[in-house]
Amino acid sequence: MAVLLLTAGVALAGSAAASQRPCPNAGKAQLLQGEVPRFTARFGHSRTLKIVTIGSSSTAGAGATSAANSYPSQLEADLARRFPSHDIDVVNAGANGQEVPDMLARLDQDVLSHKPDLVIWQFGSNALLRRRSLEELEASARLGIERLRRAGVEVIMMDLQHAPRIDDVAARDDVLRMMQRLSISTGTALFHRYRLMKAWAAALGGGYAEMVAPDQLHMTDASYRCMAGALAATLQDAVERQQTASGRTAGRFASAAQLPVAIRKISIGAMNASVAVSQPR
Repeated sequence: MAVLLLTAGVALAGSAAASQRPCPNAGKAQLLQGEVPRFTARFGHSRTLKIVTIGSSSTAGAGATSAANSYPSQLEADLARRFPSHDIDVVNAGANGQEVPDMLARLDQDVLSHKPDLVIWQFGSNALLRRRSLEELEASARLGIERLRRAGVEVIMMDLQHAPRIDDVAARDDVLRMMQRLSISTGTALFHRYRLMKAWAAALGGGYAEMVAPDQLHMTDASYRCMAGALAATLQDAVERQQTASGRTAGRFASAAQLPVAIRKISIGAMNASVAVSQPR
């Protein structure tokens, strides 16, 4: 499996001073496990792609100073810089306070109606804070993944944010581990937001306060932009790896006129067993 290591990123947003500083170094944190081969293959034969982001307040943009500073808006802007020859539309289908059953109820109208090439699904924080059943959370998420997959849509799940109110709940690690199990058992990619933000905290020390809103839960312009940059970097890495691998495959089979029917799947992440799920309490 190929691995993405985030070492530097886009600039922090928010205050004028913060916007001039680079994003904190995530060190050797491995951010994505799983594959999105159909989405990356689309770059080779389509100039127009659509991503739908569904989730709760972290997707809607709570804590940002404007809708333009939510992570979906900043992801669209970052992808436009990385892929200037493509038109990549990122639709924000986030809704404050929602849990997985709420999102399932609007999946057809708010997600599938857009005919997305990729769905980024952020969930788990509200269920954790409200002490919901872990088994019910997993069952509902599995149902959503199955519905999206039946519709031919690839998914990247996004896990919890690293924030004081999340870390105060003992079941935090249980939710993080459940999402890893779900990723493995369903073959669904998982973006390790918690691991990313934990690495930021280690790099920034006291400066990490800039990445968490005053309510000690939501993200900020700075952290939304840095997270969008990390996501954009994973997608760019995936596309480049897919293009390289498909070129190698073509070279291997062209002389025998036996090109494979399907593009070989390329992994864009791997889970690192040596990286802890969470930080010590």
